[in-house]
Amino acid sequence: MIIRKICAIGKTCQTLIVATCFLGGLTLATASSIVVAQESEPQTDQKDATEQPAETAPAGEDDSQTDVYGKSVQVPDPIAADQAAVNYPRAVALQDGNLLVVDLDLPGIWVQADGTLKLRTAGTKLLRKPMNRPWCVTAHPDGGILIGDSATREIYYAAAAGGDLISLNNGYLGIPMAIAVDPSGEMIYVGDAERRAVFRLPIGGGKPELVARVNARGLSFDSDGMLWAVTPDAEAVQRIDVKSGTAETIVGDRPYQFPNGIAWAGDRGFVTDGYGKSIWTFTADGKTEKWFEGDPLGGPVGITADDESLYVADPQKKQVFRFDRKTKAVEPVL
Repeated sequence: MIIRKICAIGKTCQTLIVATCFLGGLTLATASSIVVAQESEPQTDQKDATEQPAETAPAGEDDSQTDVYGKSVQVPDPIAADQAAVNYPRAVALQDGNLLVVDLDLPGIWVQADGTLKLRTAGTKLLRKPMNRPWCVTAHPDGGILIGDSATREIYYAAAAGGDLISLNNGYLGIPMAIAVDPSGEMIYVGDAERRAVFRLPIGGGKPELVARVNARGLSFDSDGMLWAVTPDAEAVQRIDVKSGTAETIVGDRPYQFPNGIAWAGDRGFVTDGYGKSIWTFTADGKTEKWFEGDPLGGPVGITADDESLYVADPQKKQVFRFDRKTKAVEPVL
């Protein structure tokens, strides 16, 4: 590990930590956006998950701007769409049949519609600025998308492609690695890797509140309104009753090497295992088995599903793969 200090003229010096992991990736982050090696365990500040998020303004904001939700935000020096290429696709979601892809290292959000891939929401290379480290995405019930960004500890609503963002939680989260909207479309649920807990906030924005002490790295609702979470802990898959705030371990004893994403589809769930280069399936009674393993997977992370297919983001292959849920036939989609 190498620690460097860099200074820009007229700016406060910032400490950068460059971390390498055996997957061969490099990740840069400042102290305000905790260092995370590519798809390895994020470092956290070990705050107790019972604490509410600290009442501080987002990085770079004036402290007097606390408790302001629904604020319009611009991405400074955004990535040029005509110069962009897929770099590190780590999360996926579906919206009206179109595929959304989070590119952590570009950074930005891609959308594939009618076979054409376009940069929908561009990020920035500027540290601690909006959309510098997007981790997760999901569709907004009224159109547009919701994005979790650890650089500013924020959930953003991006209504239109290329437009301004709306900040929803005033920087009260840590590392938002997973995001889901409840079936009613009223609440946003977020897996915070820094506090190792699941929080929620209103769809229009507001102060997050603790739901359950579950270290979620992936979230998915079923048709009954139960929230399924995958964790890197021994309690690998947990089912959260969001009304009571209780969590039940469904798959325990750490059957997966390093689970990253989860998708509930029909009567079962699917989990990606990055280190195992595999996809697992599980049922509500806790039975789990390997569903697919090996080529073309190099390190699967994000996953989503529709009635016929699974879509799996694999940053090691810089690709998203589509799997037929019946035949397991696989093809690249980017």
